[in-house]
Amino acid sequence: MRGSGLGCFVVADVLVVGAGLAGARVVTLLRAAGFEGGITLAGAEADPPYDRPPLTKDPGAEVDLRPAMGIDVWGAADEVLLGVPARGLAVAAGAAVVDLAAAGEVAADAVVVATGASPIRPAGWAGPGVHLLHTRADAATFWGAVQPGTRLAVVGGGWIGCEVAATAAGRGARVTVLEGAERLLAGRVPGLVSDRIAQWLAAAGVEARTGCMVTAVRDGEGGPRVILGATSAGAPEVLAPDLVLVALGVRPATGWLGGCGVAVSGAGAVLVDPWGRSSVPGVFAVGDAAARWSPRAGRHLEGGHWSGAMDHPAALVPALQAWLTAGHRDADQRAWSAPLPGAVPDPVPSLFSHVGEHVLLAVGDVGAAGEVAWDEDEHSFAASVRGADGRLLGACGSGRPRAIMAARRALRDAAPAGPVAPSPPAGA
Repeated sequence: MRGSGLGCFVVADVLVVGAGLAGARVVTLLRAAGFEGGITLAGAEADPPYDRPPLTKDPGAEVDLRPAMGIDVWGAADEVLLGVPARGLAVAAGAAVVDLAAAGEVAADAVVVATGASPIRPAGWAGPGVHLLHTRADAATFWGAVQPGTRLAVVGGGWIGCEVAATAAGRGARVTVLEGAERLLAGRVPGLVSDRIAQWLAAAGVEARTGCMVTAVRDGEGGPRVILGATSAGAPEVLAPDLVLVALGVRPATGWLGGCGVAVSGAGAVLVDPWGRSSVPGVFAVGDAAARWSPRAGRHLEGGHWSGAMDHPAALVPALQAWLTAGHRDADQRAWSAPLPGAVPDPVPSLFSHVGEHVLLAVGDVGAAGEVAWDEDEHSFAASVRGADGRLLGACGSGRPRAIMAARRALRDAAPAGPVAPSPPAGA
C-alpha cells in the first residue's frame, strides 16, 4: 500500500468489489486455478463474508463462509478490505481505479463487480418497527423483535416474504402477508405452484392477502401503520401491526458505476457475456450485480438467486485469467469480446426455497409463459413449463428432487433454438 495525494493507493492485479458469496467465490477459484498475482477483495459490510439465504428462514444458522462452506478469502486474497463501500470507477489506458471511500483508491488491471443487490424501500417507509431483511445486521435486529404473539405485516409476497412469513409463524408470531398481485410469487412460478405455496402458508397460520396494494408505511402512535389502497367506500384501510417487514425485492447495487461507461440493463445490472465480461475491457461482473447473456435463452438473464453467485464465478475465472495474461493493456474492443476457447458457458438458473417445513426446487425459467404440465400426489408435486415450440423452459416442485434434477440436465443439454450468440448483442 502506497501513499498518494488522494490518500492510500493500493495496486493489485485483480480487485474484486463485493465480499458476498459471488465475490468470495471469484477470489478462491482464481487462486485455486493457479493465479499468482495480487488479489484484493473489498466489501461494503464490516462483517466477514457470509451466506444470505439462511437469514430469512433459519435465524440460528452458521452463515460465515469460512466455517459454513469452506470458502476462505483470507487464505486466497492478498488484502481483504471490509466496511469500505465503493464510490466510483474510472477506466483509462487499460487500467481501472476504484474509489473505496475511507480506504482510498485501488488501481487494478481487472475489476470484478460483485456488489450484489440492495433492497427496495419506498421513500418514507421507515421508523420504529419497520424493517428490511437483507444484511446480517438486519436479520439480528428483525428476528430479535419477533416474539410469540408479535403481530407482523410482511409487505411483499415474493421469495423473501413467503420464507420470512413461514419462519415467523413457526416462532409464534401472528403474520399477515400483503401482496399487490393476485397471487403470491406472481410471474415467478406457475399459478398452480403459487396456490400450493399459499396452502403451505395457511397451514402454518399465515394470513395471505393478495390483490392488496400497500400505498404507505408510516410511523404512528404506538407503532407502525400500514396504509392499504382505498376501499369501495373511498377510505383507505389502516393496519396497526407491531412490526412491518418490507420485502419488495431488490435492485442491483451498481449505482457507484455511474459515468464509467459500463452498459447496464434497465434494472441496473451490468450487462455481461457468458464469461462475465462487461462492455468495458477489464471490467467483469458476476452474481446479483450482473445480467448474463444466455445463448440458451437468447437474452440476458438477471441475477437474484444463490445459484448464480455460486456457479457463475467458475465461468468468469478463465476469462479473467485470459485477460491478465494476453497483453490486455493494448486490447481493443474486438479482442476483448472475442469468444474464448472451449464450450460457451451457460449454467442453468436454479433456486431452492424453504417455506416452513417445505422445500421448493426450481430450474430454468419456471415463471415463463407457456404450457404447464402438472403432476401431484399426497406429499409431492412437480410442474414443468414448455414454450409454444415444445421446448422445456423450466420446472419446479416439492418432494420430487429427481424429477427436477432430470429437468435441469435436459435444460443443460438442450441446444439453443437459434444460432449460438456467445456475446451480448453489439451495443447492448
